[in-house]
Amino acid sequence: MKRLLTLALAIILMLTITVSASAAEFVESITNKGAPELVVIDIVDGKEVVGFITGPNGEKLSTEYLECLIITSIAEAKDDKDIPDDAREELLKVYEELNKPGVDLSDVCPDLDDIVKEKWDENKTANDLVVKDLFDITDYCDDIKEHLKGGSILDLTFDLGIASGTFITAMVYVDGKWVPVVDCINNGDGTVTVKFDQICPVAFLVPGSGVNMSTVSPTTSDASGIIMYSTILVLALGAIVALVIYRRKVNG
Repeated sequence: MKRLLTLALAIILMLTITVSASAAEFVESITNKGAPELVVIDIVDGKEVVGFITGPNGEKLSTEYLECLIITSIAEAKDDKDIPDDAREELLKVYEELNKPGVDLSDVCPDLDDIVKEKWDENKTANDLVVKDLFDITDYCDDIKEHLKGGSILDLTFDLGIASGTFITAMVYVDGKWVPVVDCINNGDGTVTVKFDQICPVAFLVPGSGVNMSTVSPTTSDASGIIMYSTILVLALGAIVALVIYRRKVNG
């Protein structure tokens, strides 16, 4: 009997440690999926326009073309020859950092908590979000970073196939830390328009409930993983109870 109780406690402890040591959660497999597509909003001189940079007073400073922007996902970063080495290294680094055990989004980007409470649910925090997409934006034609100084904004629209009404926000990795984007708008047609004041690695974040989640890596926990562990726990305890009843019948 003591051995059975010891086994039960060992199983419970193992499951508790596994769940509590989770990293930031991801939607789908970030290591396998491609980057989100930019939406073309106009054609100018035969070139596909994907956005504009506007100044603090709304004046247009530059036009951004599809051919000038390279969007690189985690899955593509290791083999894509177009992305600069420093951008590739930074993207892979932030992915690994988000995957470290014990990492949570409220610590990674504290300002997200206010955004979640204001635009989604006052009882939620950033820890109730999961990373839907993680990718790098690299500009090959213009110096976007220079144009974005002094309060300028870059508007880009992505086709994410997101359901209408779903809360979504985004953060960018700048100077060694994650900060929220200026704004992130669900357009209700599967696309999302983001207002950037800086570009670099970008992460889209959505609520962790009601979405299709699967494990990104062996160190990453998600809702399906918790369900699996709970099922194992119930089955283990059920087996122990059955053994106890059986032994009592045999000894009785």
